Amino acid sequence: MKRFWIGAVGLILVNLLHAAPEALLVPPVDAAQAGKVLRISLFLNNPSTESTEFLLPIPMQAELVSKYEQRTVPVLPVGTPSGSAIPLAPMSFARVEMTIVLPDTFEGNVSLRINDPESNAIMFTVTPAVAVRATSGAVKAAEAAVSEKPKDLDLTSEHEKLRGHISGYDPIYFAVGSNERTNAKFQFSFKYRFFGPSGNIPEWWRELYFGYTQTSLWNLSDPSLPFYDTSYKPALFYLRQSFATKPDWLTRLGLQAGVQHESNGSAGDVSRSLNTVFVTPMFTRAISRKWSVTVAPRFLAYLEKSENPQIASYRGNVELMIRVGAREGVELTSYLRKGTDWSYGSMQFDFTWPLRRIPGVPSTVGGHLLLQYFNGWGESLRDYDVRRPDQVRGGFMLAR
Repeated sequence: MKRFWIGAVGLILVNLLHAAPEALLVPPVDAAQAGKVLRISLFLNNPSTESTEFLLPIPMQAELVSKYEQRTVPVLPVGTPSGSAIPLAPMSFARVEMTIVLPDTFEGNVSLRINDPESNAIMFTVTPAVAVRATSGAVKAAEAAVSEKPKDLDLTSEHEKLRGHISGYDPIYFAVGSNERTNAKFQFSFKYRFFGPSGNIPEWWRELYFGYTQTSLWNLSDPSLPFYDTSYKPALFYLRQSFATKPDWLTRLGLQAGVQHESNGSAGDVSRSLNTVFVTPMFTRAISRKWSVTVAPRFLAYLEKSENPQIASYRGNVELMIRVGAREGVELTSYLRKGTDWSYGSMQFDFTWPLRRIPGVPSTVGGHLLLQYFNGWGESLRDYDVRRPDQVRGGFMLAR
């Protein structure tokens, strides 16, 4: 298990430091003509700080889609033979001219993307070929035969479509510290938007999400390095990041409301689970051009808590998040709880600093240094009624 996590962290860092070249296709400015040669530009971008090269594949192919048909056609580089290696200096790009012969049956709006390297999809207009126009009756009959169901011109890949629906939710981090024992705390989280921002659906449907957060405490001192506790937190919620109507003194007013299940997946005496319904207004005010303050109180009610009946005494019914920070800079986030029994409560502070702000670190590196402090009761769901010594951890935050 230890080797697995070391490998996973290493893989993340490698991907951050050595980004693969990106392929960007630029559409033609003017309309193209069916049956003629189309010339397009492909930009190969190297966002990393390391020199690299791109090997033009043999053969190169592109996918073309019109209203009536879909074809894969060959792509020929101009002035650069297929199979050539194109050098890419750090943080620079190279431009490669390409030619494609447009099928003479294409016309209207056409979508194109190169398969290897996988590029973005572009759209442009194709005017009909003269020969096709001369026999328009026959062509239209052929089109009618193949176009009973018009083709979708969207060539966006499944990966790109998925990425358009998934985004960050709670912070993602890994941190190590020691109090009673050497331990690690890590968390990953995401939210999935059910409907895209366009389409003929009610506007509020576009703000519906599924969220998932998993937080683990890992005991690094004991033999076999067991996990002490893990909280699994799926949620369904409505999220509006910013309302058009707000008080003048606020920069942004948002709202999140939904239901959440939380459990630790254990059995017996250490089994914990609860269901809550919550409402979280989010207030943001800019205090300078770069700095802002966000305050987000989460008001919650317990729908079911039979495995931990006294949890409200320790967690209460309000959780307060306060974030102060600069855009692309240092940030301090606090998470505060006060139980219905005022003897209990907890606080957590996350101080983060972008890695790329550290002198000598490449500006293309992502992520943040993390210093975390926890004080109080119930750092894990298993220990909701236990207070352990104050905990300080240091680590890496991938997304905040």
